[in-house]
Amino acid sequence: MEKSYIPKGMKITGDVISDGDLLLAGEVDGNVSIEGTLELNGAIRGKDLKVGRVELTEGVIESNIECLDYIGIESGVTVIGNVKAKNADVSGAVMGDMDVEENMSVGSTAVLKGDVVTKSINIDLGAICDINLSRSYSEHRASDFFDEYQKNK
Repeated sequence: MEKSYIPKGMKITGDVISDGDLLLAGEVDGNVSIEGTLELNGAIRGKDLKVGRVELTEGVIESNIECLDYIGIESGVTVIGNVKAKNADVSGAVMGDMDVEENMSVGSTAVLKGDVVTKSINIDLGAICDINLSRSYSEHRASDFFDEYQKNK
């Protein structure tokens, strides 16, 4: 898969579309759609970011993110917008709702604010979480346990 590069100091105003990977060290002021992997240590400001896989190591995203696979948000990253992904590792800051279909790991340096829906979550000691949590993708429900408990009383 081909890899495109937007260097530090370059700013693109408008949408970016690629069927390959993108290493973004500069800035994009617009929507971004990447079929491959996005590696970010720059900035994206737009309405929507659609990508196959995301590795965010440094920078700012002010956009909703729809990721087909995995998103990694390192401690040097701030995301302002909603995030949808299959799996997520978050050590940076996210202000917005997160919808993670399978596994979500929240590191000790993470700062989260918003609603979180996921099948399973691990939150490390030290993470700052102002969230409403729902395990909607899980086949197990707390209400099932307590309904059974009440029935067997």
